[in-house]
Parts: sequence; structure tokens; C-alpha cells
Amino acid sequence: MTGIAGRIVDMHVHTTDSPDAEIEAAELAARAVSAGLRGLGFVAHLDFHPADFCTGAFSASGYDDSFGQACSRAPGAMLLKGVEIGEPHLFMDRAEEAMAGRRYDFVTGALHWIGDRLLLDASGFDGSNPEDLVERYIQESVVIAETSRIDILAHFGIWRRGLARSGSPAEIDEAVLWPGLLGRLFEAMIDRGIALELNTAGLRRREAVTYPTPAVLSTYRRLGGRLVTLGSDTHGEPHVFFGLSRGAEVLAAAGFDRAFFFREGEPVPYPLG
Repeated sequence: MTGIAGRIVDMHVHTTDSPDAEIEAAELAARAVSAGLRGLGFVAHLDFHPADFCTGAFSASGYDDSFGQACSRAPGAMLLKGVEIGEPHLFMDRAEEAMAGRRYDFVTGALHWIGDRLLLDASGFDGSNPEDLVERYIQESVVIAETSRIDILAHFGIWRRGLARSGSPAEIDEAVLWPGLLGRLFEAMIDRGIALELNTAGLRRREAVTYPTPAVLSTYRRLGGRLVTLGSDTHGEPHVFFGLSRGAEVLAAAGFDRAFFFREGEPVPYPLG
């Protein structure tokens, strides 16, 4: 990996500390060094939704051990330890209980479920009006931003994954349809110091777009948003660190000349150029 990608901190990578990922933390750390990344932010899934595949899998002690092994394997690398809490507006207290007594550099909040609908999957859109479901997704994201104790909002707009899988022809631009809701979301994030993640996983899927889209990212910037992170959402082969250079280009096109990583809960800027 060369060029822009070599200057990036990938703030969203999963390892075998998440049950849906396949690469051990030590191996991924070594590969980040080989790729020339500036740093790596590990996230372990921390889920409590009763139907989620990852619910019950989080092991705080196991994560400590694998993170320590990664640091030993890549002693010169900047490695950061985080969690991805699913539906933190519903499960924040339980998540903090699971995290108690251990150090984490950052906490990411993610919305995968609306009630019993998994928006990452085609089934999440069965029998629904897609616009109604997306509006509710944004409404619940607002609640997350206003109430949850997180540092980063992850992959905002990941509902596009399920919508694309469903084969729906719907073209939904939330920046046009719900500007007021987006304004409320971003106002809460800015007021509370929550960063917006630009997630590049959608670039490798049929929707072929970042989460959030460039239009939504530009809205965040226009409303005063400056805290952004960049993450590949790596889970395994063949998409390790996928799309980071393109993600940096999307950020630059929206007017960002720097991104952030979090260390011990504090945002730290680094230049993209």
C-alpha cells in the first residue's frame, strides 16, 4: 500500500475478537506495518440485540490478550483499542458493564437493527416502505447522538447494504429527503464531540458508495462538522484495508484536509495530504 493510504489511520478493523471476522489481531497489526499505515484502530463487536449473530461473543479478557499480542508482534505500530457497540441508545449501560475496569481508546456506536429488522440484510426490507425504514434509521441515529456515550458514529447509511441486497430500485438521498433530521443529528454530534466515520466497506459491495455518501458528508461539513475518522471495516480476506485511498479522496473533495484517530478518548488530528 502506497501513496495516500500509507498516511491513514484505519479506525475500523475487526479481528477474531469479533465472531464475524477471521484474521487475528497480531496478524492484522503486522500487515498494517507492511502496508505502511499510520496506525490501526481495532474494534470488537459488543452486541446485545437478541437476534444478532455477535451477541454474547465479547470477551474483555480475551480482547486484552489479543491486543497485547498485537502490540508485541508490531512494537513500532500505533495500535488503538476500541469497541463497536450495536444500538448504544438501547444497550449503553450493559456495554459499559462489559467494558468496566479495562482501558479502551475509543467507543464506536453503530445502528444495525430497527426493531427486529436487520438493515444489513435484504430481509430487513421485506414488506416495508424503504423510505419509512430509512427515516426511522435516521431518527434512531439522532437518539444515539443525543444520548449515547460514544466517540464515533460508525457507518452512517449502512442501510444501503440491505437495500441493495433486496434488489430494490429505490433511490434514496437522505440529504434531500430529511435535511432537518440530518441537521439535528449533526448538531448533536458536533455539540457532544462525536466524530463521523467515513466507512469504505460499501465501495466493495453492490451499492459501491461510502457510508455516509459524499452528499451526506458534505452536509455534515457545511453544518460545521470537522471531526471525521476513516475506516475500512475490515473483517477478512480479500478486503483488508480496502478503499482507504478512495475514502481519503472523498474526504478531501468534501473539504476535509485532516482526519482523526482517538487515543484514550481524545481526538487527535493527522493530515490527509
